[in-house]
Amino acid sequence: MLLVDDSHEIAQAVSFYCGAKNIDCRAVDNGQEGLERIRKDKFDLILLDIAMPEFTGIDIIKSIKQEGSIESKNLVVFTASTNRRMLDEIKNSGVKEILRKPCSLNDLTELIEKYRPTTNINQNHLETLNCMNGINPLTRILLVDDDKDHLKLFTMILEGEGYSVDAYADPVTALENFRPNYYDLALLDYLMPHLTGLELYRRIRELDSRMKGFIITATHEQLTDIEDKSQSPVNLKVIRKPISNEDLLMKINSILT
Repeated sequence: MLLVDDSHEIAQAVSFYCGAKNIDCRAVDNGQEGLERIRKDKFDLILLDIAMPEFTGIDIIKSIKQEGSIESKNLVVFTASTNRRMLDEIKNSGVKEILRKPCSLNDLTELIEKYRPTTNINQNHLETLNCMNGINPLTRILLVDDDKDHLKLFTMILEGEGYSVDAYADPVTALENFRPNYYDLALLDYLMPHLTGLELYRRIRELDSRMKGFIITATHEQLTDIEDKSQSPVNLKVIRKPISNEDLLMKINSILT
């Protein structure tokens, strides 16, 4: 599989997910290199972003079409665009389909499986690999973030690593559906409507005193506010944004082990 997308976050998330599923995924962050890879190598699936600087996804499509090879490529456009005219032109260009951003993990999985020549994912093998990496396949994470794009991105990263994730955009709904003695970790955005991440964590701890948690914060002011109000709650740590996928997973693994 080839991913051509200039978003570093998306490339990392998709690569992590594919790695957990034992799928060979190569990612490039610019259109010119993407076109060269498409010409040189054969891929079961090419996931192509449209809005890239200098050499766009549209430029790649036009080049492949002029060369007469677009019909032989499993080319899927990956875009957040709502430009109906452009999307209609893309559909008629010879690409296989369009996957809208942000996509769900299920949508991505179905797409990958659709274009794989054979299904060789062995769930038992995946769980064995997860255990070897210190990840219990039954580890459950409660994820709460009112930014839906971040919510989907974090979910993709965590599920790609083998964690079971329940994701909520509303902290009140998350609290209403919380099940004591079910989750191993809560990953909570700090600044949310109705309840802050710190308030939500305190309410969760009242229901389940064993819960461990991370508060995700973006600014120094929020970090100071958390430290002033938290009075060092048990098993609560802070993650500063921005954070790389590798650092996020390292912190999560460290608090769970």
